[in-house]
Amino acid sequence: MKKAVQFIILTCLLSWIAAGTAISLGIRETKTFSYVIFGACYMLMPMICAVILQLIHKEKPFRNLNISFRFNRWFIIAGIVPVIAAFMALGISLFFPGVSFSSSFEGVLQQVPDDQKEQAMEQLLKFPPVIFLLISVLQALAAGYTINAVFAFGEELGWRGYLLKALKGRKLLHISFITGIVWGLWHFPLILIGHNYPQHPIHGVGMMVILCILLAPVMTYIVIKSKSVITAAIYHGTINAIAGISVLYLVGGNDLTNGLTGFAGFIALIIITLAFYLFDKFITKENIFTRITGDN
Repeated sequence: MKKAVQFIILTCLLSWIAAGTAISLGIRETKTFSYVIFGACYMLMPMICAVILQLIHKEKPFRNLNISFRFNRWFIIAGIVPVIAAFMALGISLFFPGVSFSSSFEGVLQQVPDDQKEQAMEQLLKFPPVIFLLISVLQALAAGYTINAVFAFGEELGWRGYLLKALKGRKLLHISFITGIVWGLWHFPLILIGHNYPQHPIHGVGMMVILCILLAPVMTYIVIKSKSVITAAIYHGTINAIAGISVLYLVGGNDLTNGLTGFAGFIALIIITLAFYLFDKFITKENIFTRITGDN
């Protein structure tokens, strides 16, 4: 537990100092190029802190952190599950009052400046809605397995590499709860300047913590099953790429209700976690969710 506490303190402290510095220098708009660069660098902080602690403890950097490219079916599952979750969240969003489906991209056009709406509409209508949706999913998967996974690896080597190892000897749900809280709070400077919850940045901090807690069990389970933190990077990268799909097809509601990052997404993630739990308990009968974890 000592190493876990050291990692949590070091990662949050250095990350928040970096975020505070960036914000003080004027990075306050999440849709700017400078924010994209900063956000990508911010995602590397957990990995950097994990390596720093390995050096402090005289361990070889990057060793024993489940970095394995040995392919197995969980590498595929890690990309598919986020897509399923995104579409479940899209469907669940429609049950909230005032939220409706639109294939004419009204939701995304509402966020485009008036002088750019005509150009945006031309781009969106280049393909029939079904083809556009298919292209969007394929692009999300491509990003999830490539560039997004590279930067997500920076986080995942910390959360489900170093921290998972440091918390061994506890049950998966306990580890996931601790990791989820830290992971969510780690985001708080970004949330306050509009990341994920631009309409509700204050409430968004709590929402992000809940989101990360709900994401953690399945991601941790997949890492344990695949014996590779790379699968978590794929899952994380695909989530980042596909999460915005609801913006394209929903009208009404807000960032607290709609999509993967809203209450609709929370319901979807709970259902998916329950499905994995039942699979683990009754199909594989490994009881990974409830047994004490070892040195994964």
